[in-house]
Amino acid sequence: MNYEKKIVVSEDGSCTLRIEALKESYHSLHGALTESNFVYIETGLKYWHLNNSNKPCSVLEIGYGTGLVTYLSYLASHAYNIGIEYTAIEAYPLTKEETQLLKYDLLFKGTANQPKHSDFTACPWEKETQVSPNFKLFKQIVFFQNFHSKSKFDLIFYDAFGAHAQPDLWDTQWMQKSFDLLNSGGIWVSYCAKGAVRRSLKEVGFTVERLPGPPGKRHMMRAIKP
Repeated sequence: MNYEKKIVVSEDGSCTLRIEALKESYHSLHGALTESNFVYIETGLKYWHLNNSNKPCSVLEIGYGTGLVTYLSYLASHAYNIGIEYTAIEAYPLTKEETQLLKYDLLFKGTANQPKHSDFTACPWEKETQVSPNFKLFKQIVFFQNFHSKSKFDLIFYDAFGAHAQPDLWDTQWMQKSFDLLNSGGIWVSYCAKGAVRRSLKEVGFTVERLPGPPGKRHMMRAIKP
């Protein structure tokens, strides 16, 4: 997918990439950092932690993209003292140069010995990396349709491009695959709030919540596997 990408400064001052040919951005133009934190950390990881205190968490992110959500999850692993095993899949990885243009290292003020966002970009694909005592990262170059895992997950961050850009990834069969990849009590969370996707999630067995969305978006969804 060698589409031309351009840097856009979102409304909260953080940057994202936009592909004009697809009319799609990697993050919300209303706030790249704000949306990522609201949808995946506050409504996903933090919610899971509140209901599963003192338990480690296994996460699958569908759409590694810029690595912003992954890095926020790493920060949360330390803020909440959660052990996280994090698998992130991506069909079309960004280049190091594209990621550097986002200047995400400037968004976060860490200690001198704390990994930076750019360190996550540098982590090799197809190899587990113990980023910190609390956080293990495994990045894979693979389509979700072809992804397989021997173990199940507690959380799925469904962060694929929208249905207008990647309609095949929002079909019922991939909601079924998400369901099958989760442990009982596992959580699927996404910025998406489309009725057709909500019905598909319910059809495959999820209990679905339509929740208030981040700035610029009325709703988002969280689904729980019984």
